[in-house]
Amino acid sequence: MSEFEFISVFVSIVLAFAMAELLMAWGRLIREHNRVHKPSFFIGWTIWLLLLMCFHYLGIWEYQAVDFELVGQLVLLLLPPIILVLLTFVLAPERTRGKAIDLEEHYFSIRHWLFSLAILFFVAGTIADMMLPDFGETWISRISLRLIIVITLGLLMVSRNRILHYGVLTFNVGWLILGSIFQEVRAL
Repeated sequence: MSEFEFISVFVSIVLAFAMAELLMAWGRLIREHNRVHKPSFFIGWTIWLLLLMCFHYLGIWEYQAVDFELVGQLVLLLLPPIILVLLTFVLAPERTRGKAIDLEEHYFSIRHWLFSLAILFFVAGTIADMMLPDFGETWISRISLRLIIVITLGLLMVSRNRILHYGVLTFNVGWLILGSIFQEVRAL
């Protein structure tokens, strides 16, 4: 097993844990569907997270070109998937025993944590990308979209405006869907 294969398996396990937590949250809410209210933000942001996980996983292939010599390099590579796990924990509501689950209220109550971690994901991913040999030539294309996303997520941290939240959510999910159709695989 090569060094990259070993590292990619490690990253895959962390991402699989994040996906499993996301799917378990969906399962819990589906089982309790009679008590679930206003799920649109939860549905949208979990779709965004799932797409983000897929993009991130496919982008790991770029790191084949990196000669991992330091533990810090591995930590930089593992930090974004670990943040994705934390994002799924934050987004998934706590179990309630027989009580109604207002997912919109939950969403607005966790928005600071959610978007702080999401911003940290993009910052950590950018720092990890600096290890890539072609970063010097590709940094503008890598950072420009991330900067727009980080700014919009920052706006959501300070606003409770539902229209703004729906607009940014639609932009982010739409951008990832379009990216999955037209964009070559690259680390997010």
